[in-house]
Amino acid sequence: MECPDCGEPYVSREVGPGRPPSTPLANAILDTEQGEEVILHRQCWTCGWSEDRHVEVAAIETEHGDPEIVDRQQRLSELVGILEAIEDTEILDSVLHYVRQQRSEGDSVPSSLEEDP
Repeated sequence: MECPDCGEPYVSREVGPGRPPSTPLANAILDTEQGEEVILHRQCWTCGWSEDRHVEVAAIETEHGDPEIVDRQQRLSELVGILEAIEDTEILDSVLHYVRQQRSEGDSVPSSLEEDP
């Protein structure tokens, strides 16, 4: 960012109040509750120009992800964790062969391999 007074690029930004100087503005806003305020202080190191901008959070709307996608990702993470724990490469080769065979045949996983509800 350039200083609006002198045009030099030596402008620092700090978020306050009560936050470490290195806090990114986005993090400060995400941590702010409805009705609270974030102050963005900008100052030019060349000419001394400074500005405080007060940002008040008027409303917070939250959207959550698609439950099916979240469930699928959790299952994939669990599966990867299980596979990473297998040290025997023959077992891994066998699992890989089985999965490829099932995909090529278009069959579903046999009930003996499905997770109990």
